Amino acid sequence: MVELSEPLENYLKEMYEIEEIKGSAKVSELISIFNISPGTISKALNKLEKLGLIERTSDRKIKLTEEGKRIAERLIRSHRLSERLLTDIIGLDWIRAHELAHRLEHIWPDDILEKIDKLLGYPATCPHGHPIGNRKKVNGKKLSEINIIGKYKVVMIVREEEWVLREATRLGLKPGTVLEVIENNGTDIKIKVGERIEEVSKVLGDQVLVIG
Repeated sequence: MVELSEPLENYLKEMYEIEEIKGSAKVSELISIFNISPGTISKALNKLEKLGLIERTSDRKIKLTEEGKRIAERLIRSHRLSERLLTDIIGLDWIRAHELAHRLEHIWPDDILEKIDKLLGYPATCPHGHPIGNRKKVNGKKLSEINIIGKYKVVMIVREEEWVLREATRLGLKPGTVLEVIENNGTDIKIKVGERIEEVSKVLGDQVLVIG
């Protein structure tokens, strides 16, 4: 396996997640996500390209090679198992677990990851609903796109950013939660969770995946 610095591994992981949604990543997206200079990302991408982990397309986009994908998939699995370990065994909240998992994902050897996986009972998803490996395919629709009144179940929090997780926690929107959509006016979604009536902004609704 190629030995990479933590920042380079982070770039690969982020590119993988962007590719999952959009098919390829742009340099501008990485600059924005990591809040770094064009010069810094240019040097990093040059190194990743020389190592055979990324390819540049004719339209100035970036795609992972098969080896790049393999490294990114291992990091993502390590991250999601770390989150499960921290929430299920140690008892941390899913926000702190996500923050710490960013560090832990880089350090676990493969044999330790296998032991963690076994200890956890081979979970299908992380606490936020993202699949671990190919154990589960997550389907659903953004809460912001639901226009039919009725009951739905939360299956995933899309972007695991702190503000998203804090709002989801405040509203009780965790994977497995059943909610009732009462109204969607295009700007806010009125929902019922248990006995509480709540309003969810469209920007948060974009990050909550549900199924009917």
